[in-house]
Amino acid sequence: MSRIDWSRFDLDELAEELRDTQPGPDTERMIWAFERALVAARADEQLLDYLLAASTCLTAASTGQSPREVLERYFRRSVSDQVWRDRYLPLFA
Repeated sequence: MSRIDWSRFDLDELAEELRDTQPGPDTERMIWAFERALVAARADEQLLDYLLAASTCLTAASTGQSPREVLERYFRRSVSDQVWRDRYLPLFA
């Protein structure tokens, strides 16, 4: 069972945090992506795994990289575990 009630999840606080801490156009693209992923999560939470795999493969194909290379690139760019726990995870509660 999910730890998040997707039907009640409100993206507004997360969107506000992203706008306050991230640069312009990329932020709006990220919020757009979150909105689409939230639709999928509300339909069936397991779709999130499929969206991740599909997005990774599409990105790999469009950049000439392998899916592993795509994931490693994003891993290196991701926030630390501590920042995730302190800043972002509470926004999903």
